[in-house]
Amino acid sequence: MKKGRKALCASIAAGILLILGIAAVFLYGMQNRYTDIDTKVSPDGRCRITLQMKGEPLGLGSDTFGRIVAEYDGSRILERDVVLQNGGAPMQPGNWSVEWAFGGMRITLKGSGQRDSVTEFLYDGSEFHGYDAFEIEKEMQKRYGDVILSGMEGDWYRCEGENFGFCVEPGLDLRDNYAAEYFRYLTDQFFLSRNRLREFLEEGIGPEKIYVPIIGPGSAWDQEKESFSRDVTDWLAGMLEELPLEENRRLYTRIQIAIGTERYDYEPEIPDTLTEEGKTSVYNRLYRFVDQKLSEYYAEGLKTEQKAEEEAPVIPSKEQVALWMTFEPDCSYRMPDGTWYYMLPVDRALGSSYYVLIALREGEEEPSLVNTDPYLGSGGGAEWISFLEDGRTGFSCLSRGAGTLGVLYRTEDGGKSFTEVEYPSSNALLPDGSYYNPFVMPQKVYEEDGKLYMEAGQGAMGDYYGEQGFCHGLYESADLGKTWQYMGEIPVDRD
Repeated sequence: MKKGRKALCASIAAGILLILGIAAVFLYGMQNRYTDIDTKVSPDGRCRITLQMKGEPLGLGSDTFGRIVAEYDGSRILERDVVLQNGGAPMQPGNWSVEWAFGGMRITLKGSGQRDSVTEFLYDGSEFHGYDAFEIEKEMQKRYGDVILSGMEGDWYRCEGENFGFCVEPGLDLRDNYAAEYFRYLTDQFFLSRNRLREFLEEGIGPEKIYVPIIGPGSAWDQEKESFSRDVTDWLAGMLEELPLEENRRLYTRIQIAIGTERYDYEPEIPDTLTEEGKTSVYNRLYRFVDQKLSEYYAEGLKTEQKAEEEAPVIPSKEQVALWMTFEPDCSYRMPDGTWYYMLPVDRALGSSYYVLIALREGEEEPSLVNTDPYLGSGGGAEWISFLEDGRTGFSCLSRGAGTLGVLYRTEDGGKSFTEVEYPSSNALLPDGSYYNPFVMPQKVYEEDGKLYMEAGQGAMGDYYGEQGFCHGLYESADLGKTWQYMGEIPVDRD
């Protein structure tokens, strides 16, 4: 009986030991089994890298073990054990990231209880410790053709191409600023050929450097609004062919427009595909912006004409003034008190006249010199001069380009000083939908029913017909002609 009990106990003990042994083997296998958590594949499909977890975490606060396995062209190149401090949680796809570079990969491990751990590997499985100059030059030639490595510039390598140089960061992905330097070169060449002001504002350093173009007119703004907007639109269209928006969006973030001494930031809204319709939209938006900023610039009195400091003012003699009075005035105005104002051409160059303004009071024989340079150094043809009832506020128009456009000038001290006045575009539409202003020749300024108006014609080359036929533009001012608002069209007979 006793022997039977002993045998039974021995059998039970043996069974328990067997079960414990099997369980231990099973648990050992489970804790040493690798489970795929996530797999990344390189853009060219040649490299495949997998994050694997070893077993399961043992409890709250314990480390999570695993490994990274990589293959290149089907051959295993890397097997690296990893430990993740993740609060005892199992690995998830969010616990890592992979960045692909031309020569290797950058692997970042992320755990809730640790700082991100970054390791870089080449495609042969070895850790990355930098490229030599030959490898860098070879890769740049592969990317951009005939370039040579010329040396170091701070922490970056410098490469030179046929027309410009660029820098290369000697990191795993060999980042460079070739696109930014190419952008600057193409921009400079484009606006140089159009005789436009162009400068560049540099932002960032090394591979992050970009250039913000500062673009201005090639001549006076009154002649440039349409052509400037067209040139900038054509520049953008050409640039997008060389440097597509999708890969180079940061290069097109903004430009600066130079008006006098001011610089205005402009952010072009560029569609992904710049069709002809898209070009018109880009042009019109820029045209409206320039028109608005010009009005603000002139209204705020920012436009100043600076003369050379070494030039002392020349006061004409009475004899000189008397001689000028023998010239035929290009335009004149008679004040209610009988005083005549004469705009006299006293010099001529390259088809343009330069003027003085002289007044002669009724009943007096000796004229008085009012202004030796009423048009602020500009030449052209004086079309007309007039004054308001106050006798001090006046206006005059100087035509340019053989009468194709005119510039409005304003005085508020009886002609002793003038300022150039900008008035807004009517935003008439060309056949392609582009804005322009056909009303480029101020004809007259007049008061009516307590309001101030200006009528602007089309100049010698005007051929715009509105809804009622050939027309002029009507403008109204609420501040005695400092600023103007477009009111609409006035039908007129064409000369």
